[in-house]
This record gives sequence, structure tokens and C-alpha cells, in this order.
Amino acid sequence: MRTFIINTALCSALALSGAIGCTANVHDNTADVHDNNANIDDASLEVDSTTDMDQVTPGQAVHLELTAQDVFLIDPAQTPPTDRVKVAGHFEIFLDNTSSTALLVTAQESVDVTIPASTSMGDHKLLCRIDKHDGTATKATAEIAFTVVASASGG
Repeated sequence: MRTFIINTALCSALALSGAIGCTANVHDNTADVHDNNANIDDASLEVDSTTDMDQVTPGQAVHLELTAQDVFLIDPAQTPPTDRVKVAGHFEIFLDNTSSTALLVTAQESVDVTIPASTSMGDHKLLCRIDKHDGTATKATAEIAFTVVASASGG
């Protein structure tokens, strides 16, 4: 009975909020809300790291935690469900600028990115961008700065 009341309250709240163009599927006290007007161009992205970004060496793997909003993350090699095509996307991670080749293309939110062995000492940044499923870039980007220091071998 409690589940029925919660489900009824959730559906009523959605209806009263003027959520026109939305559908709600309620399963086991969780709601999966699909906004039929959603668009990946409204996505946002944040990036954080547990790696010491002041002491990165060439060839080192840097751990990133990516947090995306308003995007259905899916591997670019897979086909998104038809109701998610407009919001389907993935991450592309670049070194210093987005005109370079991506270091990593993924739909995972917790990743390790290897800094190229040829990266010069000094200040750099990893640029993370959400791309649409078809590979088109969005405006949703985030960056994290890091400093490359001499490698452990002295190079």
C-alpha cells in the first residue's frame, strides 16, 4: 500500500508541476522520467581527480571522475535506445586543446587517462567534452590543470 501511495504522489507531483511532455515509469519506488523535449545541448560536465595534479610524470595514468548531467552515456560503438537518441553521448578527453587527437573516448564516469610519454615538462590541462552519439561536439566541457615534472628516470 505504501508503494502505491508513493507512486501516486510522484505521478501527481509530476502532473501538477506542469511537466508537459514528460512521461514517468515507476518501478519499485524509483522513477525513470523521460523529458520528450530534452536535448544533449543542455548537458553539463564536471571533472575531478584523486591524482596529485602537481606531480604528474610523462606516461603516468591520471585518474578522473567525470560527472555529467542531462546526457545518456553510451559507448560510441553501441546504438542508443530510440527514446534516448537526442540525449545520447560520450566523453572525449584531450591534452591541452580539443583540436588534438583525443587521448580517450569513453562513456565511463571513472577513468584513467595516460599522459603521453612525449608530454613536455610544465603546465598542461586535460579537456573533457561531451560529444553527441554521432560524434558531434557539444558545448559541455570541463578542464583540469596539471603540472608535468621530470620523470622518475630523470628524463
